[in-house]
Amino acid sequence: MTTTTGDDHAHRRRGRRVRRTPVCPARTRVCPERDLPRFTQLVAEVLAGERALEQLRPRLSEGAYRSLRLRAGRYCSDRSPRLRRTRLGCPEPGIAEVSGVVAYGARHRALALRVVYGEYGWLCTHIETDIR
Repeated sequence: MTTTTGDDHAHRRRGRRVRRTPVCPARTRVCPERDLPRFTQLVAEVLAGERALEQLRPRLSEGAYRSLRLRAGRYCSDRSPRLRRTRLGCPEPGIAEVSGVVAYGARHRALALRVVYGEYGWLCTHIETDIR
């Protein structure tokens, strides 16, 4: 497929077309507004015992992993957890804090995550819930 951009009209008039290099599908764009609420939902599923903790292991620091392991399955409910609201804050470049309200059946609980963007993507470094 050959495409041209607005800057390439002069080349097109002369009969030459500019070919864009296709984006590598392995290279994902960083989109915290999309990625972090989804990750928060996955953490909520681990807390409800509906998702295996090991599925999130690559995206958790050692401290966050231990914290989540202690709480996994403690939010058991007759319904699947559902992320209702999220708030995303970026206190520093490459660092994001996500807070969310998760519905576990009739009960709503708060969940907060601190994540840093590293060489291989987002890494959750801290998890806070109402369970100690």
